[in-house]
Amino acid sequence: MSLDELYQDVILDHYKKPRCHGSILNPDCRSSLHNPLCGDTIDLMVSIQDGKVNDIAFSGHGCSISQAGASMMTELCKGKSVQEVKDLCKVFRSMMRGEKSSQEIQVLGDAVALEGVRRFSARIKCALLAWDALEKCMEQAEDLSCPTESKIPA
Repeated sequence: MSLDELYQDVILDHYKKPRCHGSILNPDCRSSLHNPLCGDTIDLMVSIQDGKVNDIAFSGHGCSISQAGASMMTELCKGKSVQEVKDLCKVFRSMMRGEKSSQEIQVLGDAVALEGVRRFSARIKCALLAWDALEKCMEQAEDLSCPTESKIPA
């Protein structure tokens, strides 16, 4: 089995059996994004506790790349600190631009399987959709650290 075939199997597994799919009650952060070019949608919900992603879930619909990418991302981020998640977002974006070595991207876990998507420029937005939503949630999470701010409404 080639590496490309293995990566394709990982993507299909996450697409057919998405992890962290659904919703969470009273999320601290929420972001809903739509890619009008292909119709993909992601609704991402994150609960933060003690500066870490306590719970994370997504719902939406779209192509295998966007939905599998959301599954990989949510699974990877659970339990990580807000700063670790922001760092993972940067690594993923750099991977999609071809700026990181194969060693540097290993921190992305299963999401490394999406590296080949960058060869298809029309599909890059599909792979980035969930990560864009995550970045928006992490911006909201930074506001949670301020004691005068209230939770983001669901």
